[in-house]
Amino acid sequence: DQSLIPIMDKIKVVANDEFEALFPKFQPSRVTITTNDGKQYSTRVDVPKGDPRDPMTEDEIAVKFTALGGDVIGKDQCEKLRKCIMNLENEATVDELLKLTTARSG
Repeated sequence: DQSLIPIMDKIKVVANDEFEALFPKFQPSRVTITTNDGKQYSTRVDVPKGDPRDPMTEDEIAVKFTALGGDVIGKDQCEKLRKCIMNLENEATVDELLKLTTARSG
């Protein structure tokens, strides 16, 4: 997304010895935002969303799946593929999955 390029120069990634010591039991991260007037807002997460200790809901999975795949294969195709994947345990074959993931010309 080209609109994010100006923001990239404002982002700084810093290693943290305290956080490194907590790995692999935790995968901590902290985000601190500093406003133009110098105010800081910070939050810390020890377990990332999607980790087995903090699993995503089916709705969160759907939103993420569409956000990542919708522009690549189209939102309708992405939704069909997501539903197929989420229902695989009820299917006798993977034929529908293969159909949905096979490249088509045009």
